[in-house]
This record gives sequence, C-alpha cells and structure tokens, in this order.
Amino acid sequence: MNEEITIGEAIDLLFHPGSFQEAIRIEDEADCDVIAGLDWGTAISALLKNPGLLGRMTQLRVSLNREIRHLLSEWNLGVGEEAAVIVARSLLLSRLKSPSASVLPMLEGILMQNDLYGEEFIQNSDILRQLLGVLLVDSDWENIATAAANAVRMQVMQRISA
Repeated sequence: MNEEITIGEAIDLLFHPGSFQEAIRIEDEADCDVIAGLDWGTAISALLKNPGLLGRMTQLRVSLNREIRHLLSEWNLGVGEEAAVIVARSLLLSRLKSPSASVLPMLEGILMQNDLYGEEFIQNSDILRQLLGVLLVDSDWENIATAAANAVRMQVMQRISA
C-alpha cells in the first residue's frame, strides 16, 4: 500500500468526517489502535497516506507546543506555569485532532505554506500565535487559567501546612 496522495487530498482525508469513521472501522477490524509516534487518534490513517503531511502536522504540533510554552512563560505564571502548559498541550492536541470548521481554512493554509517547514520548528511566531488564537476557544483559556490557579493554590496550601 504505497499510495501517495497530494497534501490537499490528505488534508481532506484527515479532516473529512467520513475518514474518521473509516479509521474507526479499520481499528475495530484489527482489534487494536493503529498508531505510531505522536498520538493522532483516528486521523492517523489519513496521515500515513501522505508522509509529507504527517511530517508537517507533527512539526506544526511540536511548534505549537513550543509556542504555547513561550507564551505562558511570558505571562509569568510562576508555579502555575507547568500545570497551564500541560492543560494547554492537551487541549491543542484535541483541537488538532478534530478542528472546527472555522479553523480548517487557516490550518490548511498553514500546512500548504512550504516556506514554514524548512527548519526543525516553525519559526514564525506570529502565524503560530494566530493559529493558537483560533484553535483554542475561550473555555480552553479558562481551563488553562484554572490549572495555573489550582497549582498556585496547592503551593500556598502546602506552605501553610508545613
């Protein structure tokens, strides 16, 4: 099965609701999860058909994780920073696995920009932060803030108890 497809076709496979159902069917028939490397959930079948897209999605995901860490670090969250990063990364993965219809055009546009993928990480912070602003919704930011606040609260409570 060495079927190569274009990035556009792979994006359609990756985000088309029918491909999720097909991936679920394949996993059910195999009685296992069909994944390798970073967890892409049901999207992996589309990604495996286009190694270039898998590489770009992986690079984009790693770059977004790096950018969210930089962003949260800039906000000086102190002891709450690590908890906020963990929650943010989890939410990002969820949003990348199942992007909303409003995010798809921007995501597709970024995946097709060849100039972004020449180095280990995507270096364009502006593009990454714009995508973060679209991928993560208000409730996600609320969850990130809550995680940071809870970490601070736990630190205070531990200090008082000591």
